[in-house]
Formats: sequence, structure tokens, C-alpha cells
Amino acid sequence: MTTSQSPIASGMTRRGLLAGALAGAGTLALYGCGPSGGAASGGGSGTLTVAGQSDNLTKVFNPFLANTAQGLTYTSQGSGGFIYEPLVQINTVNIGHDIPWLAKAWRWSDGNKTLTLDLQSGVKWTDGQPFSADDVVFTYTMLKKNAGLNLLGVEFTGVTAPTPTQVVFSFPQPSEQFFTNIVSAPIVSQHIWSKVKDPTKYTDDDPIGTGPFKLSQFSAQSFLLVRNEEYWQPMAQIKALRFVAYKDNESMTNALVQGQADWGGTYIANADKTYLSRSKNNNYWAPLAGTDGLIPNLERWPLSDIAVRRAISLGVNRKQVGAATDSPPATSVTGLPMPAYTSSIAPAYQGADFEQDVTKAHQTLTDAGYTKAGDGYYHKGGKRVEFSISFPSAYTDIASRVQVLVSQLKDIGIKLNIDTTTVNDINGITAKGDFDSTMGYPVNSAPRAFSYYNDTINPNLYYPIGKATPTFQNIERFQNAEAAQLFKEYPNATTDAQRQQILDGIEKIFVDNLPWIPMFYWGSYGNWSTAKATGFPTPQNPYFSPVPNPVVALRLKPV
Repeated sequence: MTTSQSPIASGMTRRGLLAGALAGAGTLALYGCGPSGGAASGGGSGTLTVAGQSDNLTKVFNPFLANTAQGLTYTSQGSGGFIYEPLVQINTVNIGHDIPWLAKAWRWSDGNKTLTLDLQSGVKWTDGQPFSADDVVFTYTMLKKNAGLNLLGVEFTGVTAPTPTQVVFSFPQPSEQFFTNIVSAPIVSQHIWSKVKDPTKYTDDDPIGTGPFKLSQFSAQSFLLVRNEEYWQPMAQIKALRFVAYKDNESMTNALVQGQADWGGTYIANADKTYLSRSKNNNYWAPLAGTDGLIPNLERWPLSDIAVRRAISLGVNRKQVGAATDSPPATSVTGLPMPAYTSSIAPAYQGADFEQDVTKAHQTLTDAGYTKAGDGYYHKGGKRVEFSISFPSAYTDIASRVQVLVSQLKDIGIKLNIDTTTVNDINGITAKGDFDSTMGYPVNSAPRAFSYYNDTINPNLYYPIGKATPTFQNIERFQNAEAAQLFKEYPNATTDAQRQQILDGIEKIFVDNLPWIPMFYWGSYGNWSTAKATGFPTPQNPYFSPVPNPVVALRLKPV
């Protein structure tokens, strides 16, 4: 479903947050480190074509802005990617194995109010200038001064550089639970960006990063990233990546099936028949990453009425909704993806799963004062129970699920209208609350239960209708005083038992209030051919997400 202001995977429209695992001291070896063989000596060959989605490709590479060319690389707005790198690469597949990147190690102190990161040495920008801790301090200070660019919602008291290879963050409260947000921002160069008058309008059409690739060619349909020959890690063994813009999932699928693209991150209908069977080199994997469903605007009737939300939850057949895109149905009433989160489920909800009960769905509505009229739909106060669902028309996977949902809701007397928009517009619509409901948003991958709830229903992140939420969290506009207090208490918990107790309370509020309606579990779509390169992650070697990304690109070996 979701992924981001720029699609992490086509078929997803998620915000740019990477809700992820809480990381401890960074001690993992860098992918690609060690002897580099031919790549280090200038060897390596080949260009891979990557199929991406864009409605209007423009030469804008500012990583903090929406709807830029960077989105074609599956890089979320406000996160590091192929050109601009983050401090740490958060692993949403091999949970707990986050990868040191520009930061080689880190540690928390002062009751988790201070985060110290040790940086890599010998890193250079692609214009030859040295990278240092000053660039990191500059980047985060810029984000603090420009709230509209701080898409990861990083809040800190101060950031300093005691040495050229060390950065220290101080926070107003314990903040380890926000680690993945803190370290995922793209680091930009002080020597270039300090001269930018307004970073919120800067196009950055000649991006200078520290990443493994740099911009070489650009057109209205595609652009070429060539490998950085002076990269601080062993350089990529493939020479270049050509990112080609397609309008929707189907055209991307056609390119992959016909061999016009080597790598992508799109949903493929009937993948076994349409893609895998076409070549022994074709691969398709979508590791489970989160939960999706019907995301309501809680300040618009009828979804503002919990009776309507409960009737929908009771009346839908989740297996059929998920089956529309080969996705497993959501089971736990807590919404948490199962079975990965079994240990995080409160005792009261262990084994408590969603069950379809159409009779009870009707009863729920009649008990709440709704009556079925001659048109076959429930009414109340002279108004029909009717609402729309907004999503990008380019995302055919969401469309397939919604078509099933339209039919199912009609059967229980609720009218659902389809309101399609563009990939470029969906985030603005949901951020401002200009929608009845949506799907594929705002849930992102959440390798920790707290992240899952914090990103979707934290009342402390409430914004009134018409005012855009900068981090795209709680777009439902959920408000609950008890929940707000629990979210405030969580950072101050000092033991796992205390944290779980708070989480238990949040789960109860979710179940009792049903602020959004989980329906199925989603995966991070990855499609690739091994005809030109090998080394992609697989279910047998799940080292990272198969969606196009620099971690994987650095492990690829030309055939």
C-alpha cells in the first residue's frame, strides 16, 4: 500500500517516514566493505534499467521536496538515497540489522537524551570537497529552521560537532524510540547549501552528494546515474542505473515482462503467470512490511461515527480484499502485522482476530439509529451512509482492492465512491484532511509496535482540517486524551515491562475506538532480472528490501 511522498514501491503512497527498529550501538559491517575486486580497480560493467513511476518528471533533486526526480529512484521525500546518504540505513526486512553508513557507530547516554554518532573518515562529496561532521550539523540545523523540510519529524534541542568525525544530538526527552527517524535524513553539503537563500524552493538540478551514484544525463522520460568512482566505500560493480518513468503499475509491469527494465518495485498482478514464467531470470518478492486498510478522516461523517467504522470492520471479508492483490488478510484486532508482532500483543488480545459477521454489522448500524431505505443503503438524519475513497489512479493494486470493497460495503448498506487522483496530489490531499477515506496511506513499514501506532494514531500529532501535517502522521485526525498521555509517557519508560504496559494501553484504545480499519498485510514489492546482474536479496537471503535502493545496488555483480 503505502510508501511515501515519493513511492517506495509503486502502489504505495506512503509518507516519507521510515518507522523502524530501535537500534543500539552501531557495530554492523558495511555492506560492500572488504576487498572490492575488480570494482575497486575500475572494473565492473553494465547499466541496469530501473522502472519507476512519475506523473511529471522534472529536474529537481532537492531531497526534501515533494514530487521531485528523486522519487523515481524509490527514495522517500526527506530520506537518504542513491545521491544523498543518511547516517544509518534502516533495515525493514532483516529487523534489528540496521546498517552503519555515514555514521559507523552510535551510542545513547544521559537517559537516552543524548545521541553520539561517530562518522566515517575519508568521505568526499562528488565535487571533491571533504565531508565532515559540520555537514551533518548544518543539515539538521537547516531542518530545524525549516519545519516544512523536516519530514521525519526530528525534534532535538541541539546538534554539535565536537570533532570532524563526531556528532552529538541532545533531546528534550528520552528519544531512542525515534532513532530511525533521526538517522534517516539525507545529509547535504554545507559548502553548497549554505549559499541557498531558500531551501524550500531550491531545485538542486546539479546534485552533489556523497552517495554511490551521481547524476549524468537527464530527460523528460528518464535519467542516468553513473557510479561514483571516488566513493568512500568500495564502489558499485555495475556502472550505471537508468531510471525510466512510467505512468502506472501496468506500464511498469509491461516493461519488466518485456525485458525493457531490469529492476523495479511494483505490484504485478498474477506474477507467476505474467512475469515469473516468462524467464528463469525473473524474480518477484514482496517481504511483509506492514498493515493497510481503510484509512478514514475522523472529522467527516459518516466515518466519524464509530458505529459505521465497526459495521465496516464486521461486514468486510478481509480474505477477499487481500486476495485482490495476493495479500494476506489482517488478523489481529490490534492491527499489528502478524505473526511478526506476536510478542507485542497485549494478553487481552492474544489470539483475538477479526471475524466477518454481516448480521452483526447490520445490527450495529440499526442499534445506532440507522435505517435502511428503499435505495438499499442505510440513512440517518436524512443522509445516506456514503463516502468516497481517494487514491492515485496509477496504483492499480489499490484499485483492485477498492473494487472489492465497493461491492462488499454495498452488501451491508454502505455506499463507497471511488475518487482517484494523481500520485503527485495524494499526499497534499491527505495531509490537509481533504478526503473522506484513503488506502495505501499513511502506514509505513514499522519494525516496532510503538512506531506503528505512533505514526498512525498519536493524538499529539493532530492537525486541524485544512492545516497540513508536515510529517503525514495521524492523517485520520484521531483525538483521545488517554492515548495522548500514553504516547507522552512511553519515552520515559525505563524497562521493557513498562514499555509493554503502555503499549497494552494503546492497543486497547485502538481496539475500542477503531481509528482506522486494518484489512490486509502488505509487502515491499521487488521485481528484478538476473540476466545482467546478480546479488539481489531473496527470501533465502533477506539481507535488505528488494525495492530499488543503494544498499542492494552496491551488492550487485554484473553477469
